[in-house]
Amino acid sequence: MHVERLDAGLGLWKIESETNGYLVVRGERSLLIDCPERTVGRALRAAGLPLPDTILHTQVQEEHCREWGDLAEARVYVAEASADVATRSRRFFAECRTVWPPSREWESRGEEKYGLGGCTTERPPRRALNVAGTLRPDTTFRWKDVLLEVAALPGSGKRSIGLFWRDADILFSGDLVRAGGFLVNFYDLERSYGLPSGYDELRRSIAAVRRLAPRTLLPSTGPAITHPKADCERLLARIAWVYDPPKRRATQACALTNYRPRREFGRYREVADGVFQNNNAGNIILFVDERGRGLMIDPDPCVWFSWETNVREVNGDLDLLEREAGLKRIEFALPTHYHGDHVEYVDLIRERYGAKFLATPDVAAVLERPKDFRYPCVVDWYGFPFDHVQVDGRLAYGRPFLWHGVPIVPVHTPGHCYAHTGYFIRWKGLRIFCSGDVLQYGAGPISVPLPVVYSDTAWPDRGVLVAFERIAALEPDLVLGGHSHSFFDRRGTILRHFCWAARQSLELARDMIAGGDLLRAMTPPGYDEKRPEQDVPDCP
Repeated sequence: MHVERLDAGLGLWKIESETNGYLVVRGERSLLIDCPERTVGRALRAAGLPLPDTILHTQVQEEHCREWGDLAEARVYVAEASADVATRSRRFFAECRTVWPPSREWESRGEEKYGLGGCTTERPPRRALNVAGTLRPDTTFRWKDVLLEVAALPGSGKRSIGLFWRDADILFSGDLVRAGGFLVNFYDLERSYGLPSGYDELRRSIAAVRRLAPRTLLPSTGPAITHPKADCERLLARIAWVYDPPKRRATQACALTNYRPRREFGRYREVADGVFQNNNAGNIILFVDERGRGLMIDPDPCVWFSWETNVREVNGDLDLLEREAGLKRIEFALPTHYHGDHVEYVDLIRERYGAKFLATPDVAAVLERPKDFRYPCVVDWYGFPFDHVQVDGRLAYGRPFLWHGVPIVPVHTPGHCYAHTGYFIRWKGLRIFCSGDVLQYGAGPISVPLPVVYSDTAWPDRGVLVAFERIAALEPDLVLGGHSHSFFDRRGTILRHFCWAARQSLELARDMIAGGDLLRAMTPPGYDEKRPEQDVPDCP
């Protein structure tokens, strides 16, 4: 931690650590804006500076709110909307425990008050802060001769504010923008599954900064911003691609498939001899051999009625598959990943057919212990009559599992979420890859947007390019993707386009971060410590 004087006339000091705090000194008293370490008081004493009696916060995230250490008695003021987070109130934790509403509406893409799809994205202070009052946008806060105007500046955090010291022409800007026109991170801009609402807020907040027109921004991370207008323009240019990612144009219009199915019946299409897939944006893929033995990938057709009606519908689907596909018994069910809409009917399949449910170790861990992992859309968020799924056996990545002589190779395919498995299957002369949700494509333009980083998908190591290159190396004739998408790609053209688009997007994302360290900027705090194991060689 480093303490330095910024402006003697203003009595302004900077406390620099992982993040920044700013101290305004008046005689034997001081005002602190953001607190980067729990030993700030010790550092101020060592520098001969008075301890703050008042602390203001531009945002309430753990790394900015560490006064609970040796400044616990100071009066704290936070944005009104952040009071429950700052005090670690019962209401905050209660509102973090969410379940997908029975309506199953997806317009908000899982956006919730304090998170995304049941995953809490706030990082409250480790201990409750001594909150004496709140700060509302478009009001002022006075301390001694310092008058601060409170401005709503959401973007990096949906409840973030800025504090404009007009007399000094300085805006304490939080993590809105970093010097040079960069983002501080990606995860604090994430609001939903794929909608750029955090970036919409960021653009509006930059417009607010333009209206205030401060001479200097003092951010919560990194050096002072001495050319606010230019750096804001640079940031706007860097995020523009989020709204229009690089594309490879296609000759076909968008569709669930790029081929005409052999036939369709009910919620299913016959893709190839003995291969059946949902046609309703559901996830079931079923392989049926000549003796009627079945292997199912992602046992969930995504029908959203009451639970009792759903069970009747799925049993009706299985009756239909028995009549139309020659299915007699499902012997194994395999998930591509742990989201509830891919595993909902595991127990029904087990009870009806005696099937075994097998998964790779990482997917199995999240299915069996969803509360141990801070990921969105795990099983207990869906409001099913169960809150976890038991796995009967583990599959090892890269080790073939033989099903009546058919080798099924689990392949790690991150990008949609890190604990995600694809399956490579040689079936009746076809090379088939079941990709789960990492490839939801049938036809149309090809592009790669930013990932849902709270699914542990930090680029480049944990991103889609890794998955696309692995799939392309297997040279599949047919890719069966998530939510009824599938495409034939015998020349590998589509997969090469996806690899190209991923590389283009990766470089544009890298340019958004100072130093280009995407892995760090896309990894929410605590994720590296909680990632489930992948390589347990326990093959049934």
